[in-house]
Amino acid sequence: MKLSKRRVIYLIAIVLITAMLSATVTILITNATKENEVVLSVEEYEALKEADMINEIMDRVSQLFIGEVPTREELLSAAANGILTGIGDEYAQYFTKAEYEEYLSKLNGEYSGLGILVSQLDEKGMEILDVYEGNPAANAGVQIGDYITAVDGESVFEHTHEEVTTALDGEVGSTVKLTILRTDGDGQETLDIEVTRDVVNIKRVYSSLYNERTGYIRITTFSQNSVTEFEEAIRNLKERGMKSLVIDLRDNPGGNLNAVVDIADMLLPACDIVTVEGKTEENGHVYKSDGTSLGVPIAVIVNENSASASEILAAAIQENDAGIVVGTQTYGKGVVQTFISVDSSQGWLKLTTDQYLTPNGNDIHKVGVTPDIVVELPDVLKGLSMTAIAKDYQAEDTQLWAALDYVREKASQNVGQ
Repeated sequence: MKLSKRRVIYLIAIVLITAMLSATVTILITNATKENEVVLSVEEYEALKEADMINEIMDRVSQLFIGEVPTREELLSAAANGILTGIGDEYAQYFTKAEYEEYLSKLNGEYSGLGILVSQLDEKGMEILDVYEGNPAANAGVQIGDYITAVDGESVFEHTHEEVTTALDGEVGSTVKLTILRTDGDGQETLDIEVTRDVVNIKRVYSSLYNERTGYIRITTFSQNSVTEFEEAIRNLKERGMKSLVIDLRDNPGGNLNAVVDIADMLLPACDIVTVEGKTEENGHVYKSDGTSLGVPIAVIVNENSASASEILAAAIQENDAGIVVGTQTYGKGVVQTFISVDSSQGWLKLTTDQYLTPNGNDIHKVGVTPDIVVELPDVLKGLSMTAIAKDYQAEDTQLWAALDYVREKASQNVGQ
């Protein structure tokens, strides 16, 4: 659903929210003396009237609205998202059944969309952190470092990160117009780029071996596919004689909690990985490593776009003394979202239900993880994607070299012991 259409639907949804909240009250119906009559309390009758108001508003929209009339499913979906907007949860979202299936496909690395990685929203828009080679956005001329300021003419500043990323995806063959702010040597320019959506295939884990001793693994996001790819990368590097490891989580926005726990479990000795507590884990659930550690020096590279699951892994390695963190302060997303089925519509509700604490009990929400070695990238590399830096600018990557120097020194010390 495009953002321009969504604005109309949200205006209607504001009217519906109160009625839908009241309509969730279960109405107890008791048979009266006559077979076709029921007895309701005053509260139950009022709730029934409010529920009927939803149908009346939808009828009036269908009959009188001058613009394109949304479907009933779209109106109900917008009303649900309107409720979530009202609670102030920036990560909350309602998914129809089809939208949820598409979300899962995207998380696992194959979906219909543009083939870009975007940052959280800031004052300039949503920065494009990566453009995946051979996919629609790359073919249309979208570049790393561009800022998306509007989607199909609708400003991104009027919507949440989740709403914008949902609007970027769509059916194969459909088009979307991106309004782009681009900065180059001649200043800034605003461009409108039309992209035709297609099937996007994305690899989540990349690995290599430096000097036949130091492993390097970059994880772009955490999904169940990431676990398999990471396990294969570790196996390959160990077979090739890896003595130390650098894990690159720069520009990794997070992902699946179970996925990052599985990856941490491959690296850490017996220890706590993360504690989750809140509505689904009232007494707190501690995720632990089983005690089989990787057994080599580890350094994790992070930056301001490393968030959520990335911060879980970085903090777990840092606070369990299994390695160090290198780079700059991380994003600071220390809350957990849960998907809850909505049986009446076969949809799904994504809701912030819990927070997570690091092994030492630290709440890093809106704070982030502080590196052991703080290293900035040189100005010439700022704004480039990690894909471009890893491919063409390794010699200038100060954060990578700081991590390599640390793990190599630790490995040489271990040999001498």
